[in-house]
Amino acid sequence: RWEAMGAGCCMLGSGVRPEHTWDLTRSYQEFATPKELKLIEKLRTRNSELFDMEKKENREMLLRIWKAAVPNADSPDLAKPHDRWKYIGFQNSRPETDFRAAGVTGLRHITLFAEKNSKLLRQILAEGRYPWAAASINITEICITHLKLRVPQPRMAPIPMDKIYNLQSFTWLAADAAKGKLPEEEPEMIALDELHNLGLMMLDHLWNERMERDRSTNLLHFKQALMEASAMLQHILNLAPTSVKELRNEFMKKLPPSYHSSLTSSSGTGESKQPASTVISQGE
Repeated sequence: RWEAMGAGCCMLGSGVRPEHTWDLTRSYQEFATPKELKLIEKLRTRNSELFDMEKKENREMLLRIWKAAVPNADSPDLAKPHDRWKYIGFQNSRPETDFRAAGVTGLRHITLFAEKNSKLLRQILAEGRYPWAAASINITEICITHLKLRVPQPRMAPIPMDKIYNLQSFTWLAADAAKGKLPEEEPEMIALDELHNLGLMMLDHLWNERMERDRSTNLLHFKQALMEASAMLQHILNLAPTSVKELRNEFMKKLPPSYHSSLTSSSGTGESKQPASTVISQGE
């Protein structure tokens, strides 16, 4: 269904990863306090975790994605391929193959977005304008790479960019989001989770806008939409929001009203009350 997608990774609209290096000279050590550095290191450790289908929590998250996306369909047998996974936007009928780059964080982000924004998700899937799951994984990979939150740091950027994101701004954001949270609330993940959630909404908006402007638009142009969404993430981080609420407010200024209910409702706060990796959602 998604023939324009690249093989071997989830980069849409391109058959190979772009050979583009970027400025890696900035470091969290330049400005972060010891406590902030500890938070960043926890985040890097989490982002380095590979997807493993043998782990119960990973299988449960796949089922949560299914339930949010196609609530009236019977739960799938994860040991067998199922074409409905391609409807959700994975590259083939076995979703686990899509997580080679983004790992467990990519799975987590798809799960959280699907459950917090299930109405929006079902609309996206019904319209079938782009492979949603693969797009989500791309936003995760872009955020992780351009915030230097993976060890080892890749030599090449997922998409062409002149600079990495504003590390200091993200540090402030992550530290504030984690403040007062219990370990079981996964405080180190909150800011990145919200950045992905907002980035994916922005990508959806930009892609829809592009398609409305030019009806000849197809998935070969999707990389440009990814670059536009990434540039918006960079721009908003450069505004130095110091809380998730401020971050969300800046995105609301750029997104049309149709997205605002997801950002202001209790289900769209970006701060999960339940650990994404351990609790099976009861859905809407």
